[in-house]
This record gives sequence, C-alpha cells and structure tokens, in this order.
Amino acid sequence: MNTELTVLKRDMAVSQDDTIRMLLEQSKRTGRAVLIRRAFVQDADPGLRLVTRPGPFSKMLRSNERLDLFLLIHCVTARADWGVTHRSETWGRAAGISFATNGTASAAVSRHLHKLKELKLISTEPYGRMVKITKLLEDGSGDPYTLPSGDKEGSRKSTYFKVPFAYWEQHYYRKLSMPAKAMLLILMSQRSPSFALHKAREYALWYGVSPSTVGRGIEELKKKRLLYEFLSEHWTAVAAAVCAPSPVPRATASSAAPPAPWARAGPGGSSGGSSSTDPALIPPAWWSRSSKTGTTRSACTPG
Repeated sequence: MNTELTVLKRDMAVSQDDTIRMLLEQSKRTGRAVLIRRAFVQDADPGLRLVTRPGPFSKMLRSNERLDLFLLIHCVTARADWGVTHRSETWGRAAGISFATNGTASAAVSRHLHKLKELKLISTEPYGRMVKITKLLEDGSGDPYTLPSGDKEGSRKSTYFKVPFAYWEQHYYRKLSMPAKAMLLILMSQRSPSFALHKAREYALWYGVSPSTVGRGIEELKKKRLLYEFLSEHWTAVAAAVCAPSPVPRATASSAAPPAPWARAGPGGSSGGSSSTDPALIPPAWWSRSSKTGTTRSACTPG
C-alpha cells in the first residue's frame, strides 16, 4: 500500500488519481463507501410537526473542490477521534484545489478549510507543521461527530446515504459538473432508490438549490446513465431510480438505455427498468441505511 511518504518520494509526478487512491486505501473502509447523514442535504427542525430546511450542502454548491474535500475528509477520518492529519499539498492535489509543490498550496487549501469551519462541518488545530482536521456532525450544528445509527425510520440525523468509492475510482468527481453532483447527492439521500421525480422548483425549495441547477443536473445524470425514468402506478409524477456511480454499459443506437442495475429481471428474463409499472426494485448494497439490517422503505417523497 502507498503511504504519503512513499508517494511523495517517487520520481514521477504524483497525479490527482494517485493521491485519491492513497487516501481511499488509507481509509480501510471494507464497505468501500462513505457514510453521509441525510441532514447534510436536508435537515428538519425538532418537534412533532415536520418542518424541513436545506442542510449545509446548499452552501457548498459554488465549489466542486470544496465539496470533494469535504467528502474525502469524511472518507479518511478514523473512528478513534474522527480526526486526520495530512500535508496541505495532499489535500490540495486530491480535491483539485492546487497542484503546486512549492508551498503555495497551503494558502489555497486553508481558504477551503476555513469555509468548512464557518459551516461548522469541521474543526482544525495545529499539528506540528501540519493541521489536524476533525469532522463534526454533518448538520452544521457544530456538535461532535458520532456514527449514525442507521435507523431507517429515524430522523435525518439517524439516517444516512452512502457515497461509493466508485465516485472517485470511476472518475465521476471529474466527469460530473456541480449541478450533476448536487442532484446526485440529493437523489441518493432519498429513503429509497426509486421515487417520484418532482418539478425543479420543488427541489429548489426543499434543498436550497436553484431550479436551473436542478434541471441541468437531472439532464446530465440521465446522459451519464446515473438516473433512469420509468412509468409508475404509485406516483402521478414521473418516477425515477438513481444509480450509484459505477461502470455501466453504453447504449447503442438500436438499444434502450440500460436499466438500473438493481432492477430484477421481468417476464422472459427482460429487466423491468422501463415497463408500464414499477420495476421490482431491490436496494443495491450501497443503498443500505441500517447498520444492522441494510433495509430501506419501498417508497420516497422528499421532505
């Protein structure tokens, strides 16, 4: 396994992919996915009446690099104290903030870390000539981080979604624009992989994003085969299924778009990704919300 020291001592230039691969290996996550609380995307006020509001995520949409830095920090931080220490050059290269090796990366990375601190998503402290980063609760409350319980019927602070390593390994962090990344996280945070696809202005209200971001993001996810539409008996709106970043077969001129990979085969062995009724969806491994059962509810409405 490459460590930071061995990577930095190599003769050839260290690429962004090399650095990300080192961080993913260092995380030692057997599930090969990063757990993110639903409250990061959409939180709710305490009380008997459900009143939702956009999470801190809505304030990070102006910077691809800052969002990727946040996800990488959550990936690498260890359970002991939820902290991690790396050189600024490592964070800068991994998140695409700066590829400088002359010491100037520190200032660029510090600006992004300062913004994450303002959002109360991390805390920092000096650690020799480096900075120790400790992740905090994803809801922006500034509370110490704890592992989410995974209670599928619980609050947004209990439920979580997973960002699979394939997001980096299949280079979606580079392939997707900010609108597509925004909608990917919003749709992956739903309580089921299949859901009614609502109007852009509704997503904008629920999640604090602009209608144009919603529209452009959804269209890009469709083109990248990460979002599939199908007709549904259960929803009056167009239904959709979101697919975690992973290699998918390309559609040819004579073939339909490939179905979501968790759709069961229908009659005659054909997949149900595009039928007149709901496909018999089974949640894929990355969709698990529960640390014990891995089950989820069968339907979803945002909010």
